[in-house]
Order: sequence, then structure tokens, then C-alpha cells
Amino acid sequence: MNEEDEFFGLSLVTLYNRNKNASPLCLWFLVQLYPMTDEGREFEGEEEYLEILGITREQSGKYECKAANEVSSADVKQVKVTVNYPPTITESKSNEATTGRKASLKCEASAVPAPDFEWYRDDTRINSANGLEIKSTEGQSSLTVTNVTEEHYGNYTCVAANNLGVTNASLVLFSKYARAGSCLGDRIEEVLLCRELPGGPS
Repeated sequence: MNEEDEFFGLSLVTLYNRNKNASPLCLWFLVQLYPMTDEGREFEGEEEYLEILGITREQSGKYECKAANEVSSADVKQVKVTVNYPPTITESKSNEATTGRKASLKCEASAVPAPDFEWYRDDTRINSANGLEIKSTEGQSSLTVTNVTEEHYGNYTCVAANNLGVTNASLVLFSKYARAGSCLGDRIEEVLLCRELPGGPS
């Protein structure tokens, strides 16, 4: 099996080296685990190459060419196509936290090649130290505060990058007892901690 790397939005031309002395009928299709019904996923003709204009990430996968004529039996060749594309944030979760407890922020991104992650707080990059722990696997990353204090509440930025691009998402670690727009003063009811949030009344 041959392998080819292609870039999102560009063209793919993959060749099948057939016997030039024959004129086989070439049938190209994308190998999938379910029956292929979408138009444009199957091609038939007398050419030994397959051209896909403006290739998309959904068109990555294993392609198979079956070539046959009236003289010989079918010959099958496969090529694996990987479509590279820049990161896109697919999920980012803000979280509430309680002082003195553990809390985490999570960020997920889709990209090929797989993205690298970085975390920032007020434009300062965060590393795993001083009660902060960063764990990143392919496509996702988490920032964990092992012992939350008042200083940990606020905005954080998750950055995902590969050699094709970079993107980011903002997340908030907020107090479990904070209520937007409510400051009860002397009235202590359900709110145990009155903490003013951005956008709330002063």
C-alpha cells in the first residue's frame, strides 16, 4: 500500500501503475466499513489516475483501484490518503470550583497532524508547577488546579497548534458560590460567598 499526504482544500492526484500494454477499466473507490452511497465517492473510467479537486478532511482514508479487462483478471491496488488540516477547537469546558478543592479545565481540538497544546493565564504561559498540572494526549488537553485558591479564579486560554495553523479558546474557572449579578450584602441565604462577576452590577 502506498501512502500520500494531502492538504485540505488542495487537489489530489494519485496514480495507479498499470500495464501499458493493456487497456483495463479502472474503478476507484474509497474503502469504508459501510456501503458507499454518496455521489463522488466512486469513479469509473479508462484512466490510471484519480484526481480529487479541493479535497476535504472527510475524503481521507484508504482508496482502492480495481483494474480489469477482457484478457486478464482484476488487479487491485490500494493507496492510503491522509488529509492534513489546521486545528479546530471542538470542545472547551469552563468549570466551577470550590476553594481548597481540585478543579480542571478541558480543551479538545481536531487536527492532522495532531495538535500541540499550550495553556495561558493573562498572556503568561502556564507550566506544570506550583499546584498546576497539564496533561495532553492526542486531540485533548486538561489543566488541573490541585488546591484552588482565590487567585486561581479567572480566565484561561487553551491554544492548539500544528504546522498548518493555530487556534485558541477561552475558558473560565469560577467560584462555585458566585452568582452573576447577585450580591446579597447582609442577606446571607443560598449564597455563601458573594463574589462579583464581570458584567454584574457594582
